Amino acid sequence: MLQTYLNALAHVYDPHSDYFGAAAAENFAIGMNLSLFGIGAQLSFTDGYCTLEKLFPGGPAAKSGKLEEKDRIVGVAQGDGPFVDVVEMNLNKTVRLIRGEKGTTVRLAVIPPVETSPRRELTLIRDEIKLEDQAAKGKIIDLPNADGKTTRLGMIDLPSFYAPLDGKSKSQTSPDVEKLLKKFVEEKVDGVILDLRRNGGGSLEEAIKVTGLFIKEGPVVQVRLPDGRKMVHKDLDGEAAYGGPLLVMTSRFSASASEIVAGALQDYGRAVLVGDSATHGKGTVQNLNPLRRWVTPATPSATNDPGEVKMTISKFYRAGGASTQLKGVLPDIVLPSWLNYSKDIGEAALENALPWDTISPARFTKLDLVDPFLPELARRSNERVNVSREYAYVREDIERFRKRQEDKTISLNEQERLHEKDADEQREKLRNKERLARQEPDMTVYDITLKLADQPGLPSPVAKTNALTAKISANVTTQKSDEDEAEDEKPPAQDTALQEAQHILVDYIGLLAKRAVATAATTK
Repeated sequence: MLQTYLNALAHVYDPHSDYFGAAAAENFAIGMNLSLFGIGAQLSFTDGYCTLEKLFPGGPAAKSGKLEEKDRIVGVAQGDGPFVDVVEMNLNKTVRLIRGEKGTTVRLAVIPPVETSPRRELTLIRDEIKLEDQAAKGKIIDLPNADGKTTRLGMIDLPSFYAPLDGKSKSQTSPDVEKLLKKFVEEKVDGVILDLRRNGGGSLEEAIKVTGLFIKEGPVVQVRLPDGRKMVHKDLDGEAAYGGPLLVMTSRFSASASEIVAGALQDYGRAVLVGDSATHGKGTVQNLNPLRRWVTPATPSATNDPGEVKMTISKFYRAGGASTQLKGVLPDIVLPSWLNYSKDIGEAALENALPWDTISPARFTKLDLVDPFLPELARRSNERVNVSREYAYVREDIERFRKRQEDKTISLNEQERLHEKDADEQREKLRNKERLARQEPDMTVYDITLKLADQPGLPSPVAKTNALTAKISANVTTQKSDEDEAEDEKPPAQDTALQEAQHILVDYIGLLAKRAVATAATTK
């Protein structure tokens, strides 16, 4: 209740000032550090029990061999201390009992999902758990061309800009991205896609460093302080980790630090920006203020943590002087998406959002690697999108979304709702049937994790999709019903925007190569 009240108070000033209770502050730090100290398990609260939903490979819980998913924790003890009954306990409180310093001992009392099974106890030594799923990851994609050759693309999926807050974690965005870029260079990729579509931000310092991996030097972002002074944050190392063709993908969910990177690379003319009609529009900077030193404990022996305040302290601006606040970053090529029409996503949808404004631009040298090619890139992209079967589906989804967004009523008639549900399912079945029959490009994909990036060569390619399996099995006679076949023969999930981004990057690589040839010819 206190957290809800103080959050409401903080949001009067702007949408991104927040109060974090102790548990919320700890979770925020975990998200920034991409690591925690505990037993390596994902927990949920189910029917009054703390339930094991997932065991992280390599964590103490998995290595013990004594725990399984869906086991229920009913008691927690620290070292040789007594057990605390955690049945019906708030999940956050249970989690805080289980987490602890690396190397310390926690004892668990566990019962399996079957009620008649006996309770058992086990001892675990806490360790650092890396949240690798939330770190940068890469792919190398070999795309066949019409002329029989192959274009090799590298793609980096960057979910956030993480950095250690506790001084203990070693997970950090810029070294991870640099490692993937080094691997791409070794494997001779022709171009790189930086995917920021689900990146909600994070460390300002890491955003500056990541931008510096693609430019040699210069201002990345400007910050205006409360007293009106302007600070210019620059990349000063004088070198770039990757200097080849670059495409950045953004969406309405790209916010804060990801908007800094996208905006800077666009201002420099370093990358082609592709995605939704605009990014989120969060152009403000926050810092964390622990409250413990300001709060007098009720008694000298009190140990409770009063939490932290995340407070907006300044606004940031692009190197060109425009704020990303409210308006976001506009891509060079806009792709059709229902998100372009949502009234509930973006800074403008939040109460008490700060206004958009500008300041004087910083001094920098534009690379001019994009503008000369944008008209041709946009023309080719529009031609593909207009004839694409997948984008025809996207346009249908956009029309349904717009109608539903404008409709202020919803039927409470069960039969009518079931009819709508059946219609949606039937529509998806027909689409899947068409996708399975479609001839997909025979591209080869290699997953490049941070661990694999340090190893020589490429791993085995990702297995072929269900579509190929379906075609192979089409000649085999079976006794399955149509419904069974529909369940078995599902096409892979479609990332329509990524597919078009790959085509745009291939076009961009070709246009850059032609300019290089023409430039070389005129200088001879």
